Amino acid sequence: LFIANHLMVEYQTISNPKSVLAMVTESDSTDPVILVSSQITDELEQSFCSPRICGDAGWQQWIITTPNDAWKTEELVLLRDILTTVIDALDQQGLDGRTLLSGYRFRRQQGEYITGYPGRIAVVNHTTQEITLADASFKRLRGFYIFHELGHVIDWRTERQLSTAFHTLVGSDQAQSATADGYWLNQAAEHDLEEAVADAFALWIMSNYGEDYRPVFAHTPMTTDYEGITRTFSTSLKQMALPQ
Repeated sequence: LFIANHLMVEYQTISNPKSVLAMVTESDSTDPVILVSSQITDELEQSFCSPRICGDAGWQQWIITTPNDAWKTEELVLLRDILTTVIDALDQQGLDGRTLLSGYRFRRQQGEYITGYPGRIAVVNHTTQEITLADASFKRLRGFYIFHELGHVIDWRTERQLSTAFHTLVGSDQAQSATADGYWLNQAAEHDLEEAVADAFALWIMSNYGEDYRPVFAHTPMTTDYEGITRTFSTSLKQMALPQ
């Protein structure tokens, strides 16, 4: 996670966010600052918001706050930089990143896992347009799970055209919801096309903007084609950017 001292650095828009994820390291602060609601408002204005992220609509378009929130300063900075990275990366592919993500907001839940979702540390609800984040989503795999949920948002916003394009290119058995061999990372994605695409999005972002970071899960096959996944995902995004 980002260290709290990073909040003291004036934020600059990232035109090429290649080095953003390289900054996501273990915190050398043993006592991270946990914000109560009144502090969150000030912190969001000062550290989360930037013209690139908030614009005229303010932080309320991205963050849900309640009296029981447990947002930490370094989490807000990490989330801000993740959003900046995703928006810039999509824009570079000819897509409107802000429009694709617009309307979705983040909710913070205390504890390692999301209530009602055993083993899950981040969950998106397309009906309420909320992404709920537990403690572990900020601690594991440099924010991979947050990128993953944003991948679900982009796939949903393109009416699953992204999933269709990706799985057509790699030769998945879409009728049987079976992802092509070599093109899934986590075991859940082997027989879930949408999970495979959300993982592919997170890998594509982190490979291109995080010093070629490649997450490995407990059941990631030795034959997984990391380069093939990122290359195919990039092609799928470019297809989305073409006039329909």
